Amino acid sequence: MTKKKKSRSASFSLGDTSPKGILPTKEEVLQTVEKVTPKIASKKSKRIPFTTALTPQNRALLETASHQSQQAIADILNEAIGYYFEEKRPINNEAMLATFLKIYTNKSK
Repeated sequence: MTKKKKSRSASFSLGDTSPKGILPTKEEVLQTVEKVTPKIASKKSKRIPFTTALTPQNRALLETASHQSQQAIADILNEAIGYYFEEKRPINNEAMLATFLKIYTNKSK
């Protein structure tokens, strides 16, 4: 009697591979996704990359506000910065503001 050699490859079965139900079409899936997800209004403005270090608390506040309002973090930061400089600390040096605006407008092209 000879010994039976063990196969080095795995022997497993995928089982029954026949479909069990009818899958929805791509259009049906897209319609369902459109119904479920909220409409997010996006502004078509050019943005310049901006990197800054935030405290963990401020980062958590931004993430929470972003999830609650269904807005991007950048949109919330733009609103907050706009409010700050309109209400709290208005810029009085219009010439300097125009110069920086010209610089950053050229960078966004």
